[in-house]
Amino acid sequence: MGKFIRLGKPALAKLAAFEQALNPQQPEGGPLGAKIIGYGEMSTVFRFSDITLGKYAFKRMAIFHSADEVNNYRALYLQYHAELKKRGVETPDYGCEIVSAANSRPVIYILQALLDVKTIANKRLHADSERDNLRLYERILTAIERVFAGNASSKNGIQLGFDGQISNWAYDRRLLYIDTSTPLTRVHGAEQLDAELFLRICPSYLVWIIKLFFLKDVMARYYDLRLVLIDTIANLYKEKRHDWVKNFVARANAFLAVKHPHIKPIAENEVASYYKEDKFIWWLFLFFRKVERWVRTKILRKRYEIILPEKIER
Repeated sequence: MGKFIRLGKPALAKLAAFEQALNPQQPEGGPLGAKIIGYGEMSTVFRFSDITLGKYAFKRMAIFHSADEVNNYRALYLQYHAELKKRGVETPDYGCEIVSAANSRPVIYILQALLDVKTIANKRLHADSERDNLRLYERILTAIERVFAGNASSKNGIQLGFDGQISNWAYDRRLLYIDTSTPLTRVHGAEQLDAELFLRICPSYLVWIIKLFFLKDVMARYYDLRLVLIDTIANLYKEKRHDWVKNFVARANAFLAVKHPHIKPIAENEVASYYKEDKFIWWLFLFFRKVERWVRTKILRKRYEIILPEKIER
């Protein structure tokens, strides 16, 4: 199981200095050799060439406004890891450090032991055979089942929302779940992760629309096993493995037939429709975020805190 890690004082001081000097529009380079290795909807993932920081990937989350918010998030993040451990889902070594941004607001960096990129499951889609990837998918299905079985049998009312898509796993002799930075957790049906955090990544003029029509559904789908499985298979479209969809759907349906016979089988056209809708929504969302960034930085001459990718392949 992944161990909790803390940075030593010299490494933490370097990370804090990096954040203070960071220009979100030119985030790479500098004395620590910062390089972006991934993007999330609310975060950016860095690695550093600096020897004291080089063992870890650092996911930067600059969406918090107060100490209370970061402390609440950190507690939920640690609880999420504890619940995954109880359910037998392994993660890499992990940590959570809090520093201050140039605007004095708190920023969280999620630490994770740096993995060989070749072990990330979506990279294996291109390196290994379909047969090997179906075997890996079976391992992923088993891990997802542990999460949802834990939800069903929970005696303390804790349920985990779970983003099981293929790119969130790594495999090298053992299966690791690597995306724990959105610790969706319900206690007796009440969501513990502040939905306001999701709204802060939205263009200001779209917040009310997203809050009214989309936010609840987006969060709820990670508590729905069937939708989680559809999402895992939809990754094949993103990775240009359309020809594997049929066999992955069959494998998911065989799993459902044994473990959850009451759940309706998944159809191939559902996966295709899900992918197309998801791709369009996130493309449009990124477009509007870039418009807002341009207005804020070029017209209003203000800082735009979140680092955006120029393009995300979906």
